[in-house]
Amino acid sequence: MIGFLCRPLLISFCAATMLVQGSCMRDSYEVKISGPVELSDQWIELQPKPYLKADKDSENVVLELEPPYKADFYGEGKGSNAGKGILMPDGEVVNPEIQVIDQRGNVFNLVNSGSRRTFWPAYDLPYPNEWPRDREYKAVRIRSRRGIKCKAIYWFSESSRDLE
Repeated sequence: MIGFLCRPLLISFCAATMLVQGSCMRDSYEVKISGPVELSDQWIELQPKPYLKADKDSENVVLELEPPYKADFYGEGKGSNAGKGILMPDGEVVNPEIQVIDQRGNVFNLVNSGSRRTFWPAYDLPYPNEWPRDREYKAVRIRSRRGIKCKAIYWFSESSRDLE
């Protein structure tokens, strides 16, 4: 009798495991392009190895901020950038200048595109532009008129297939 009940339970357990495993597969990915860094008014050039690719539905440069800096996700900041950038401890909202350089030397200027993950500020090409798919991106340059401490900087390449 116990053997009779164990077999269906074992089959159910195996089926559930396969479903959970399949749901964990993701087509999106992230590349850590920098560890801790402090942004200033001087350009910092990051050169990821291997080069970055625009091979999914959307790509962003994302900043993991060191507290007390945070994305102004809730629009708590002052001024015209409220809700669209990095909230400084004094309430001002700023956005660093971020450029991505391709293998041909072309420069792409990024703008704030909202937040990712746990409210990390994300930067992308101005709408409706799309990243050219026929090249690799060899460098990311970043600077800010005000100092900002980052734990890390990432390249997020996201696929809409993960939303299905």
